[in-house]
Amino acid sequence: MAHVVFVSLFDEWCLGVRSMSTILRDKGHKTSVIYFRDLHSFNDTQGQGDPNGFHNPPGSVHSRDIEALIGHLRDLQPTLVGFSFMSNFHGLAIFLTQRLKKEFPSIPVIWGGSDPTVNPDQGIQHADYVCQGEGEEAILELTEALAAGTSTDSIQNIWAKTPDGHKPNPPRSSEKDLDQYPYTDFDQTNKWYLHDGVLEFGVYPPKSHLHRNYPTLTSRGCPYNCSFCCNSNYRELYGPAKYVRRHSVEYVMKELEHRKETFPGLGFIEFWDDVFTFKSDWLHEFAREYKRRINLPFFAYTHPQMCKDEDLRVLREAGWEQTIMGVQSGSEEILQMYDRNMARQRMIDSAHLLNNIGVDLIVDLIGNNPMEDEQTMRETFEMLLEFPEDFVMHEVNPLAMYRNFPITRVAESRGLLGPMLEGRNAWLAEDKPEYHFWTAMWTLTQFNAL
Repeated sequence: MAHVVFVSLFDEWCLGVRSMSTILRDKGHKTSVIYFRDLHSFNDTQGQGDPNGFHNPPGSVHSRDIEALIGHLRDLQPTLVGFSFMSNFHGLAIFLTQRLKKEFPSIPVIWGGSDPTVNPDQGIQHADYVCQGEGEEAILELTEALAAGTSTDSIQNIWAKTPDGHKPNPPRSSEKDLDQYPYTDFDQTNKWYLHDGVLEFGVYPPKSHLHRNYPTLTSRGCPYNCSFCCNSNYRELYGPAKYVRRHSVEYVMKELEHRKETFPGLGFIEFWDDVFTFKSDWLHEFAREYKRRINLPFFAYTHPQMCKDEDLRVLREAGWEQTIMGVQSGSEEILQMYDRNMARQRMIDSAHLLNNIGVDLIVDLIGNNPMEDEQTMRETFEMLLEFPEDFVMHEVNPLAMYRNFPITRVAESRGLLGPMLEGRNAWLAEDKPEYHFWTAMWTLTQFNAL
């Protein structure tokens, strides 16, 4: 039996880690999951000024947390340590990996998550292994090879460090039948929350949604191919065939029934599919069974092009209370750049439909795009004025151009790409007053008194 310790950086939800943990535990291996800080710790400054800490927002870590992690790993004596992270924490992953290799040179380290998947060539410079893409079968095969002392050099989805450099193994086909996977591991008997130099066993961070909510996925992959999103890279990795896959409705119902039985305080479901509102026949079966068997309010993402009146109404009747709809821009020129080819009116109509049926709408936009001008930003403002009175604006985030993303290649071809942000594998446009002005104008449109 092997013991795999997963360290999730600033993400206690860590659905990918939980899925891999379930697979390993089902096969008789031991797993531990460490929530290294949490989602609500983004952009704090705990590590600033600490000579032995790490400070590179949004990740800032005091040395006491690092020492607590080292001490806990010393107690656990794992077979393998895995770091799961997004691009914003690339620098922190390097820092922690270097520290672990210094303390435990014989314990291999694997990286996984969106950033290592897109940039395995970088990851393998620091980790012993990089998991590129979905990891359930790959982590099981790697763990069993390590436990048996056999070769780990030829495992699909795994880039492996070798004495001569590294071996980039090809990706395996994405699993088509998601129902074969067991339910995601939310058992708290192997989880620790690390913060302020303290490891708390079996608890969630105090501000976490997980005290009341259950996040899950009914699907993998996105029907769309936005140039600023990691899904565009995943499509390049796996190819277009059967990239979007979905659990059966019966699987989803049984998973949620299991969670209701094991979590008496459950009050809300969060479906974090990239887009939930696709495939009408599935949605209607889901709505019918969900209302009958689960009957809890829920959140789910939608997309302006997947807002069919009859689909949205049955979901609302089943308990759909809140959605985030990515609009990104009101300029059709900019939408084409984002590979979101749709008419402006479609977004307006979808917003009104959601409002009419009583789903709370949160609108998501992208700001600080150096390829925009005053005209395109004004078009976004004018579009928002045609939205219904009752919507909420999500915080407008600047366009982050991550290494190897399609939108980043576009910016580079136009000579707009500067040095990557240290430790984040991303580039942000130079801040300008006009960005602040238009972000403020967009935000004001949510206040119907205006």
